[in-house]
Amino acid sequence: MQGSNVDIGGELEAAATRFGFNLEAAAVDRLRLLLGLWQRFGRAFNLSGATDEAGLLGHVLEGLQVVGLAHKIGTRPEQRWLDVGSGAGFPALVVAACLEVQVTLIEPRERRASFLDMAVHQIGRRDCGVLRGHVEGASWRPVKNGGELVTPGSFDWASARAVFSPEVWVEVGRQWVKPGGVVVAHVRAETGVFAGEVGRVDDARWSIRGVARG
Repeated sequence: MQGSNVDIGGELEAAATRFGFNLEAAAVDRLRLLLGLWQRFGRAFNLSGATDEAGLLGHVLEGLQVVGLAHKIGTRPEQRWLDVGSGAGFPALVVAACLEVQVTLIEPRERRASFLDMAVHQIGRRDCGVLRGHVEGASWRPVKNGGELVTPGSFDWASARAVFSPEVWVEVGRQWVKPGGVVVAHVRAETGVFAGEVGRVDDARWSIRGVARG
């Protein structure tokens, strides 16, 4: 991030305000650190198509929409958040940087999982964890036999970005959250309302929806 002419902190704080919450200084510092990690390790770990500052910042701002939705609906530190197919860490690492919820990141690929594990430790979130495996409907399939068990219906929040179609993900995600838990869906801005929708945060391109399990 050295030599950048972009006011990263200002961009992040302005986006948070647009999405309905105030971004604390500690969260800005964590996000700056993450942006540096994505730039430094993006190609080596095959993390994301975006490796430049502008492209990565766009992903972070979309993650802040998710954080805005969580603020709108309400979170508590003891809540558990499941992120499926975490990849480079969008939105899971942004959520972990900004909220005190306990995030479980699911990523089957070894190199990406190694990066995610490093990143959560770098931002001081040792209460968050990275597991290698696949979510298939209401089933958990670890990459290696004997891997840690992930239990359906045990999370307060569930998110997945670009893993399932939004309609499929809402149905899958509902199986992983508790009654009253929230599934986070990333959809185009013009998408209609989901049954059970309890909140949304819109931007020009993306709309982040919260859909409750009844």
